Amino acid sequence: MKLIRPSDRSRDRFLSGVSVLTVSAVIVKIIGLACRIPLLNALGTEGMGYFNTAVEVYALLCVLSTAGLPVAMSVTISSAPDAGRRAYTDRVFSVSLGAFLALGLTGTAGLYLLAGPIGRLLESPDAAPCIRAVSPTVLLICLSGAFRGWFQGSRRMTPTAVSQIIEALGKLILGLTFAELSRARGADLPHIAASAVLGLTVGTGLSVLYLLLSKRRADKKTPSDAFGLPAADLPSHRAMLRRLASVALPITVSAGVISLTKCLDLALILRRMQDAGHTAAEANALYGCWSTLAVPVFNVLPALTTPVAMSAVPALAGSLHRLTGAGRNDADLSPDASTDRVRALKDARRTASQALGLTTLLSVPAGLGLCLYAEEILRLLFPAQPAAAAAAAPWLSLLGLSVPAACLITVLGAMLQAAGHASYPVISMIAGLAVKLVLSYVLLGDPALGLMGAPISSLCCDTVILTLDFAFLAVKAPEVMPPPGGLLRLFLGPLLLSVPALGLVPLLAAAVGLTGSSPSSTVLRIGATAVLYGVGVSAAILVSRRRGRHRPHTNIVNAGG
Repeated sequence: MKLIRPSDRSRDRFLSGVSVLTVSAVIVKIIGLACRIPLLNALGTEGMGYFNTAVEVYALLCVLSTAGLPVAMSVTISSAPDAGRRAYTDRVFSVSLGAFLALGLTGTAGLYLLAGPIGRLLESPDAAPCIRAVSPTVLLICLSGAFRGWFQGSRRMTPTAVSQIIEALGKLILGLTFAELSRARGADLPHIAASAVLGLTVGTGLSVLYLLLSKRRADKKTPSDAFGLPAADLPSHRAMLRRLASVALPITVSAGVISLTKCLDLALILRRMQDAGHTAAEANALYGCWSTLAVPVFNVLPALTTPVAMSAVPALAGSLHRLTGAGRNDADLSPDASTDRVRALKDARRTASQALGLTTLLSVPAGLGLCLYAEEILRLLFPAQPAAAAAAAPWLSLLGLSVPAACLITVLGAMLQAAGHASYPVISMIAGLAVKLVLSYVLLGDPALGLMGAPISSLCCDTVILTLDFAFLAVKAPEVMPPPGGLLRLFLGPLLLSVPALGLVPLLAAAVGLTGSSPSSTVLRIGATAVLYGVGVSAAILVSRRRGRHRPHTNIVNAGG
């Protein structure tokens, strides 16, 4: 009989969590694009400008409220003591839920009451109805964050995945329905857009209801602690809140800087486009085109690596907790302690290498493909908006170069957080976003560049952040950093496999007469590229495994293990 080692179970649970959340992310992004296409047809670029303005403001408050605490819950729960685990995790959840309620109520009230001034501040006063419509979602997403943090810390990713799909379906189905009902009543464009925003609010409420029911079912199946910690030995609510805050605050600051920069980017685009000679309506239409076509398509790819980061945090935190001795002092030099620490180190390095390997395996070919097929993808997704697709294609093509960096930033930040160095991604983000704001202001005001300044500044920003994150990881968490040779393979492998696939498909398409930009030819070319790349990856992994039978874990997905 084959014995299953703890490291095998850890690896299987990590990959299982990645798989579940990746499938969910793909579905959610497909639903999101399916939502934007009819919304763009119904609202036009001007109406989408109001819609996206409200969503960006809402996203800022949600990030400030929920970015850090779910990760802090995940890290804290994954490193909970075995004795009294049920009571300990219950304490984590109750303290977090109270904090989320306070943040959510404050954010909802502030967003609703200040909708008018916020719209005027962002040079889009007609977006105020949309901002009011989205305000209850801040409270709902805070409640959702408490439940998701608990599930992720418990290494149960399915409830989080299902709740994300419910939220996206609500945005699609209810948003379109409410918008059409508002249009039938003869409402003006800002209020039709606000009706569409209500779909997001109701969908988020339904996802919270699902998470609540799932949590109750999980509680019934979880046995009580037979020999648990006495209540007096549990951390107090205040001590637990301080522990959570020590992890959550740096993450919240980092994510808040990103969202604040997005809002500043919005204001910069609207203002600098007007400085360059566009009217307010033209500037809003350009922003609607950028934020509805180019940015959402680009965001699909980094979002697919978010599941890797979400699964890596509890897996790495648990391994590193065992690596430090799980409460044992440094004088414990027994064989069992040494074996446990060696195994924990291997688990941590394997998880980190898998996370980086999976990320580069997806992001490198995806970014190159986006550069090559930008206009064809936009025409395929937005067939009723050929002019908007043509305008956004150069922006999206340049954004494709940012895909690998944007994907790796998420995973590297999660690795630093799991290793207890959550403040360092903040430093990286602030440095990169400072570069972005300066470049955006300068480049967007150049009439020769126009909105091309936005993707250029994004590329420079992501490059700075990625470089700093790698440097911080190498210095502060060398135990999870792949060796230089493994790190080089993580990048070179996908790159060398991508180039033949991307180069052969146009030649094969020309040979069989499959040219033009029709939807069918675009789908076939992209599909053929993916198939060729997949065949190359499979062949490379098989060859690597044969060569590495005496050197395990050296394939392209686990190059640094």
